[in-house]
Amino acid sequence: MNFPIIISSPRAIASSDGWHYGEILDAGKYGVRMRVDNFGSLPVGTELKLVCQPAANQQPNNKCLPVPIKGKVVWEDADTHQFALMYTH
Repeated sequence: MNFPIIISSPRAIASSDGWHYGEILDAGKYGVRMRVDNFGSLPVGTELKLVCQPAANQQPNNKCLPVPIKGKVVWEDADTHQFALMYTH
């Protein structure tokens, strides 16, 4: 999929302005797999509330509305900065 996004969350600990650049790699009915730079460790079971903003050249794309995503981490690969969330309600 490789859909570029910027992400904000309460876990925005590694960025002074609270935003992280990344991309959605896969998305489906039950969850999403993302790559996010400088987001820190995400152990399995971590609950996240993210706001994903479609990005253009690592900057917000103000022509698109932010998309909230709420989920639980079900997989993490710290070496590639990837994690998978299972959607929660």
